[in-house]
Amino acid sequence: MRINAEQIFAPAFSEGKFCIETEKGVIKEVKNGFCSDALNAKNYFVAPGFVDVHIHGFAGSDISEGTKEALFKISEHLVKTGTANFLPTFVSMPFDELKRVVSSLTHLLNQAKGATPFGFHIEGGFVNKEVCGAMNPEYFIAPSLSKAEELTSSGNIRMFTVAPELPGAMEVIRYLSERSVFVSLGHTKTDFETAQKAFYSGASSVTHLFNAMPHFHHRNTGLIGAAFALPFFLQFIGDGVHTSKEVIKMVHLAKERLALITDCTEAGGMPEGHYMLGDFEIYSDGISARLKDGTLAGSVLTMDRGVRNLIRYGGFSREEAIRSATEIPALSVGETRMGVIKSGAYADFVLLDEGFNVKLTIVKGRVVYDAR
Repeated sequence: MRINAEQIFAPAFSEGKFCIETEKGVIKEVKNGFCSDALNAKNYFVAPGFVDVHIHGFAGSDISEGTKEALFKISEHLVKTGTANFLPTFVSMPFDELKRVVSSLTHLLNQAKGATPFGFHIEGGFVNKEVCGAMNPEYFIAPSLSKAEELTSSGNIRMFTVAPELPGAMEVIRYLSERSVFVSLGHTKTDFETAQKAFYSGASSVTHLFNAMPHFHHRNTGLIGAAFALPFFLQFIGDGVHTSKEVIKMVHLAKERLALITDCTEAGGMPEGHYMLGDFEIYSDGISARLKDGTLAGSVLTMDRGVRNLIRYGGFSREEAIRSATEIPALSVGETRMGVIKSGAYADFVLLDEGFNVKLTIVKGRVVYDAR
């Protein structure tokens, strides 16, 4: 495949005449001048496909169902939002069931035909029962090396959310990070000092910044203070619901480390109504997803809308917003061939109009969504 473009976010913005040549799902070359026999993207912005490292479901399916059908349906429909790569994220479930599902679905990851699921994120594992959010605390796991080994050997786990204050958590953080499983701190009551120790033990991200963690106090800053003081990657749900729109402007201060996530549920992309998140029934009003008591339960956010929100409410430049949805989340899980347009990177692209609406998505050199 060849693509002729005049405006490219790589994610740095370039303007001119470009031909992007791909071969076998990889970018072969980005060269000046147009090519013959190329897809015409001259009226659009061409950006890397979005990378979502924290998403539970979409289009009426939840990854915690643990089925091939759920995985493939999420993959198929996410491309409408410009997402090319994602980490299906598990809420809490019985330990043996979690191992079984991770094992069975790992063998199906490379068979998905839409957005690429390139591993799993375990959110409902080694976290604090006092900060359960919309997960069932009955299934939370006490951190231990044996449990960590059992889970990581069961399949392709790329990220783990951990509460660092729990007994045994530091040993687990070191164990996971030494094996290239990326640790994110979340669903926690940690103080600053413990979060700092976790960072130096190998933790590298913060799960949905500001949510499911202690409030910030100027003399007791907790994880929020550590998130800004230390070079963590910061997962951020840019929906204007999980935080106020003013906070979107505040996190612009950390734009070089901000990884836009959706935390989306099966209610994403669906009409208002009742859906499931793991064991729990949730209700979506089209703006948010909540438990019966009003607790936020994931989201209905999409990556393209998150990008627009960063620009509209946060004062992010287009280039900064694109980087938060592409290169930065990819780097947060050690991926250097995702989220960029350069020779050797995966041929994942999203074409956006002037309003940053998704018009076409390409995954590994294949057009998988076309709304032009």
